[in-house]
Amino acid sequence: MGQDFKTLTAMLRFRAHEQSDQPATLHIREDGEVVETSWASWYRRSQVIAAGLQELGVVSGDRVGVMARTRVEWLWIDVAVMLTRAVTVPIYPTELAPVCLDIGRDATPRVVIVENPSQLKKWLELRDEHTQQAGLERLVVIEPECVDSDGVRTHLSELTPPDDELVLTLSALQALGEGALAEDPGPLEASTAAVAAEDLATITYTPGTEGEPKGVMLTHANFLAASDGLSQALSKVGPGDRQLLYLPLAHAFARISVVFSVAMGIPLAFARGYRRALKDARVLQPTFFCSIPRLFEKVRSEFQTEEEEATSIHRFVADWALDRQGGGVIDRLKAAVAERIVNARLRQVFGGRLRFAISGAAPLAVDVGRWFEDRGLPVIEGYGMTETAAVTHLNRLDDNVYGTVGRPLAGVETTLAPDGELLLRGGQVSSGYWNRGGSSSRLDDAGWLHTGDLAAIGEHGHLSIADRKRDIILTATGKVITPGPIAEALRAHPLIGQVLVHGERRSFLTALITLDRESLARYARDVGLDLKYDELTRHRQVYATIEALVARVNAGLPPHANIRKFAILDTELTPEGGDLTPTQGVRRRVATAKHQSLLDSFYSEPY
Repeated sequence: MGQDFKTLTAMLRFRAHEQSDQPATLHIREDGEVVETSWASWYRRSQVIAAGLQELGVVSGDRVGVMARTRVEWLWIDVAVMLTRAVTVPIYPTELAPVCLDIGRDATPRVVIVENPSQLKKWLELRDEHTQQAGLERLVVIEPECVDSDGVRTHLSELTPPDDELVLTLSALQALGEGALAEDPGPLEASTAAVAAEDLATITYTPGTEGEPKGVMLTHANFLAASDGLSQALSKVGPGDRQLLYLPLAHAFARISVVFSVAMGIPLAFARGYRRALKDARVLQPTFFCSIPRLFEKVRSEFQTEEEEATSIHRFVADWALDRQGGGVIDRLKAAVAERIVNARLRQVFGGRLRFAISGAAPLAVDVGRWFEDRGLPVIEGYGMTETAAVTHLNRLDDNVYGTVGRPLAGVETTLAPDGELLLRGGQVSSGYWNRGGSSSRLDDAGWLHTGDLAAIGEHGHLSIADRKRDIILTATGKVITPGPIAEALRAHPLIGQVLVHGERRSFLTALITLDRESLARYARDVGLDLKYDELTRHRQVYATIEALVARVNAGLPPHANIRKFAILDTELTPEGGDLTPTQGVRRRVATAKHQSLLDSFYSEPY
């Protein structure tokens, strides 16, 4: 990294000085225009917002909520909060009003900044109760107008009168800040100078697949320790690189990817969410990006469909070129052919310049990783938790072992408890949870973080994650089963979206399955079914296809781990419905409760 930064704000200030006019971020406006923001402009915008927040009464230690999708203003606001020595509290924009209330009661933010009127509604619903209980003083709206999925346009003025003292726009906040800096920059200069390594940078609520979210406290030092480790592990990243960002910034994985880019002085290119990530990548032309495995599965599925539809001669040549044994003149010829007719075409899916990608937040299937590797795009998998600023382990570009999450980053200590639980220690490890006291800490007396993950460490230090301790299913017959690998084996098929494996204290395993909407539409076209999504989920031909897939997966499992019965749901699991975490992990407890009667019927009805 070249510089020994003590705080995140000092790191950005350095970039604003040393690379002042160089692009720090790129984003795409709704009209399609790509807008660049320089490092100096980013820092100045953050200063203005910070001064505005101070005008609203925000002081050191206060909490400021941010509820917006991943967008460039998110970064301006995040740094602004840090400049006041307050604490950013990210909130997923998919969260419902009751969750907002729970987070508000726990974090007690003085100010909450929301993206648009749609998000503002959630807080206005809680207005009386929340302001009385949690001390919320102001709501700031980034965009005063929005259009929902049904095309209905809502303006801020429809929700609150112009003289409402609780609500103001981001532009009004910036005007406050500009005026404050013009009159007296002293207060902001004082708070900026006082920012310290041990200051809380964020309270990040873990979405969790079980139980209530808890606010993980992460300091500037935590993030910088993780970033330092990444900088050493990814030392080949440098000038000319550009990172695509689409992951939700409410997730620590996205936050550390931002810190890494600032540390390395690499521009961040903002995609407009998961669904438009590939479309935007073709415009923004990144050289690397961080992602959840689902995107790689989607790309492979679509690419394979195109390959199947190609001419027989093209398929023959592609298969021949990809069948290499690792050396010799023939293999070099094959590699050159593959580069031209396969690899380059795959890179074009991501804009043409992609060198590698990083996968995290969920297990990457080995066959998916190797598929990309064979086509010239290494996907390096890593591991971490919100409690470790998102990363402690990572494969390297020159030491990439699929099926593992790599070796520890510099400064990370790793060991296993007698029962196989992974224990971690290092500078990125959080001290605990907000408002939970020492009793809730997962740190033992020796400073080891008990992750709750069962793991194995290979001969050369590569870490393999078996499953979550709490995700183990104990059947009525006393068999202990880890459902993760079963679900992943099923999800490897492009038709399957999500899988909930069920069987705790039951005599056998069952599953609820959702289908991937885009893959199902292609399947329907191929077999001549002109039906809607929910109709397709109930069609006997679709059921037979999934039944055959379940049987194929069962054939590779011991009898006690077989899925004996399953149902295909006629709706998808979504973060908005509370069934999934924002990183597409199934919230087992929520999904189980929602479909309890259906699950019970598996064991009470003879089918």
